[in-house]
Amino acid sequence: MGRNPLVMIIDEDPIFRQELQAMLTPARLAVVADCGYGVEAASLAEELKPDLILASIEEPIARAIQTVEAVRGIRPNAPVIAYSSSTELPLVRQVMHAGARDLLVHPFKVGELLAAIEAVMRTVETGPGTNAAQPQAAGTILTVFGAKGGIGKTTITTNIATAIARDTDNSVLVMDLDTRFGDVAIMLDIEPAVTVAEMAAQVATLDRATFKSALVEHSSGVFVLPSPKHPNDWRQVQAEDVKELARFASRMFDYVILDTPGAFNDIVGAALEVATQVLVVTSVDMASIKDTSFILDVLESEGFPDERLFLTVNHPNGANTIRAADIERVLRKKVFWEIPHDSQMTMATQIGLPVVLARPKSRAASNLTGLAGKITGRDAPARESRGFFRRLIPAGSRN
Repeated sequence: MGRNPLVMIIDEDPIFRQELQAMLTPARLAVVADCGYGVEAASLAEELKPDLILASIEEPIARAIQTVEAVRGIRPNAPVIAYSSSTELPLVRQVMHAGARDLLVHPFKVGELLAAIEAVMRTVETGPGTNAAQPQAAGTILTVFGAKGGIGKTTITTNIATAIARDTDNSVLVMDLDTRFGDVAIMLDIEPAVTVAEMAAQVATLDRATFKSALVEHSSGVFVLPSPKHPNDWRQVQAEDVKELARFASRMFDYVILDTPGAFNDIVGAALEVATQVLVVTSVDMASIKDTSFILDVLESEGFPDERLFLTVNHPNGANTIRAADIERVLRKKVFWEIPHDSQMTMATQIGLPVVLARPKSRAASNLTGLAGKITGRDAPARESRGFFRRLIPAGSRN
């Protein structure tokens, strides 16, 4: 190569990432990116085009392997040197099958690392196809939408976000796009710092470090970008900027969940347009069902893909006789999920905690954990990441 290779480091330990950079400095190897596992690694690989990737293979092993595979899909000509504290044969096979050229035993010496780099860079192939288009690296954008207020959208949003963060190794961001009330911060009992409106205003020049520093991290591991405290702050926000902000966030988080108001405006339209999946929430009262029917008809007339809409029925109380079959008949759409009435949900809301944390054994918590599992593609609430990199897989190959 005509220049020293550009290096990317993937390691969950930020301290060791710094140590690794120090090891590479004497050899004049430029580290253009360092990050942990997840969609951000693939996104950075696509954006910065490193010539060489150094990847830690530690727990969670499945997520580490998935990350290597995804990065290799984005940069197939960039060799991967993996390192791990484990030398078990099954792990070695997994790493090599994922596309790594070499596997170092951690901890290793500087000389070992530099020798491995020299060896793999000597064999780099630069034939035709280097510039072939690759799948875009982005996480799932889930929009939680309902045509009427007061039907539990924010409660659903905060609970499924918490369940995904708790039960998987996926990174999760909630963006509060409620232009009227914006209750995500209250429901998670966090103090807003920078808001969606402020970030949207600078999205054209936004960088990853600025964006991350603006987010508030909940104790569950969920990151939050709150809504402005005053509705007037939304007046300067453009729908196009909201779409770009959501796309920007999806290149850093495995799941970006957009909470929306009980209305239809330009911001909601942007949240629907950019979504990978949309939870269409309705309660069982006739007004909510009527409004949902109207919105579904509008979306159909606008050509919105029906396969991205997932009808979710929330039962805010036990005093109703309307069943899923009745709703399906009226809305001409199959019910994807039903959330039962549970007084524990209200009690959890009052103390500023999602019910999946406050009352994990409650009926509501079990149901919402199941919904989160359905969204991520998990069969059971175990720590795995099957929903990871869904956007990297062509739609036709997911069946």
